[in-house]
Amino acid sequence: MRSLRLAATVLALTLVAAACSDDDSGDGDAVDEVTTTTAPVTTTTTQPLVTPPTTAPVVLPPTTIVPELVTVVTTSTTVLPAETVAPPVPPSNVKCRAGSAPNELTVEFDALPDPSAVSKIRVYVSNSSGAMVTNGEYTVSQIDTTRAGGSRWAARARGVEPGVPVRLTATSFNQLGRESGWYIVGGLYTGPGEACGSLPATSTTAG
Repeated sequence: MRSLRLAATVLALTLVAAACSDDDSGDGDAVDEVTTTTAPVTTTTTQPLVTPPTTAPVVLPPTTIVPELVTVVTTSTTVLPAETVAPPVPPSNVKCRAGSAPNELTVEFDALPDPSAVSKIRVYVSNSSGAMVTNGEYTVSQIDTTRAGGSRWAARARGVEPGVPVRLTATSFNQLGRESGWYIVGGLYTGPGEACGSLPATSTTAG
């Protein structure tokens, strides 16, 4: 019995030894190795990249609306009130002369120095020492400016009653409408073309 156990033990050892010898020589079947691959996990620890602007943003100022300025150029002529402008010179050296038509006498006076400044000549007549009343108005071209070589002018007074003493005068107006003063002369109408008697002139202001 003991011999059989020993023989069995030796046989078992022999088989084990043979198996080990086969593995070392590489003649046995290869055993596939199992490879486990674990992908590395990358953890982001930085913030996302933000590119700052290279220039400061342009901030436009609020729009200011300026009203359009319109320059108005005006040309004005200063016209002084009539009362601040000196009246024209009154006709002087007034004489009563005969007229050429019935009931007509002539008021004669020295020519005015600047005919272009005269807008009109006005003749006044007073009957029987009454108020001086306008008898007629004339432009320079409507009166006689040729007497005594142009040095004397004459304007007509019409509707004079015969045999009634009258007073006569003439005034001048400038281009602004200012009336001159006057020198009054007395006279008497006796007929067409008859000489007129005159009285000394008196000085007063035309109203």
